[in-house]
Amino acid sequence: MEAKEQLIREKDSLLRKIAESAQRGQSREVLVAGEKLQKIEGLLERYEQLLNDMADLDAIDLTSLPTRNISVNAPHPYNPKVVPGRGVGKKIRMDFLQKIGKAGLLLEQMRGSVYGTQSGRKVGVAVATERKPDRWFLGLPIGIDQAVLLCQRESGDVTTICLPKEFFAEYGDKMSKSGGQMKFNVMRRGSGYSLLIPGTDGVNVSRFVDDYSPLK
Repeated sequence: MEAKEQLIREKDSLLRKIAESAQRGQSREVLVAGEKLQKIEGLLERYEQLLNDMADLDAIDLTSLPTRNISVNAPHPYNPKVVPGRGVGKKIRMDFLQKIGKAGLLLEQMRGSVYGTQSGRKVGVAVATERKPDRWFLGLPIGIDQAVLLCQRESGDVTTICLPKEFFAEYGDKMSKSGGQMKFNVMRRGSGYSLLIPGTDGVNVSRFVDDYSPLK
């Protein structure tokens, strides 16, 4: 967490420097600080994605994996609809932002996976692929007002679950948290979706699928 805090402090310092340089008409200083700011924001986003990937590892249940012989040299089955590599989260998130942007909903990036709505609320936008059948494991920083969970299925299609502020008011204190992150364990049940929260049998979140109204 120390590295993240250092990056946030440096970002705040650069923002102040940009504002001061802009007031003085120092365009070169603004450009240099702006380039540094972009790099820091990229590092913060990669840090958040790393925490999400670690959450995925923690959630893997080895006892649920099928027992079978796997050839070391066997190629991994390729699905052209699923985005491979480390850029999967960034692409899915950008596709989502462009989609809602066309509908007139604008989210301004504040830091990493946290965005601000036009009404001033903090929205966390998390991405996960289907590492286990019908299961997605996501993480977002503690302190957000609401969340968007982008769950990519094995087919490549993405289910969007928009959890409003009211949801966090009811369940926020019950959700699992570790390392400064709030954990989201999503399960598909039939045609619906549930969020597994400690102390519950799973909270049905199907009504929040593709409901972008909380992002206004």
